[in-house]
Amino acid sequence: MLSYERQNQILDLLNENQSVTVAYLCKKLYASGATIRRDLAEMEGKGLLTRIRGGAAIIKGINQDDSLLVRSQKNLDKKKIIAELALTYIHDFDTIFFDSSSTITVLAKQLTMYKKLTVVTNGLATMNVLNEFKHINLIVSGGRIHNHSSTIGQPAIDTFSNYRADKLIFSCCGASITGGITEAGEDNAMVKRQMFRSSKQHILLCDSTKLGQEYFCKTCDLSDLDVLITDTKPSDSILHFLPSTLQVIYPK
Repeated sequence: MLSYERQNQILDLLNENQSVTVAYLCKKLYASGATIRRDLAEMEGKGLLTRIRGGAAIIKGINQDDSLLVRSQKNLDKKKIIAELALTYIHDFDTIFFDSSSTITVLAKQLTMYKKLTVVTNGLATMNVLNEFKHINLIVSGGRIHNHSSTIGQPAIDTFSNYRADKLIFSCCGASITGGITEAGEDNAMVKRQMFRSSKQHILLCDSTKLGQEYFCKTCDLSDLDVLITDTKPSDSILHFLPSTLQVIYPK
């Protein structure tokens, strides 16, 4: 197979899956790992994809979210810092809504020291983590599985409509002064809006790479948040315009 034919097939597979591993491409295209890695390097140079550890991902636009594989690998150190800070806001016997973000999955892995928590989530990776914890009463929303990572649609919205939580802890695709809190897709934004309506306290976990970014669908305004937790001190130009009621937490 000629290289351009193989690269076209790689693009087709990326469009179907959003991200692929080198091993998967080798099996699908009957090519060696060295050949596939060379193709991926050439294609990245042309702006056709972005390489990730062990594979590649499609380049996304403002209305496209990263795949679960990509999100779980990006900015992991920042997510761990944020998760540590977020533990301060979780207390025994809390009822908490968790979204399907990879930052929340990092946080979920650290919920080992509590006596009893109730968690309602639409995140499949978070569900798998929390299902191993006997001290957590876990409720998972229904709905259609999206992007191998979350449940969406009316059944998911109904789940969060039928429960009430002490707090919503969630992440986002982007957060900006002008655009508020935004998501790449409308389905995720709609589920999070219902989480907002059914919870008392709203805590956003947002790594510094997302500050100043805007995506397709608005979830809420910054003024709707109670707490913003990030991995480094935001710039003065951002801090100056944040609502005075918003508590901003970062490592000192």
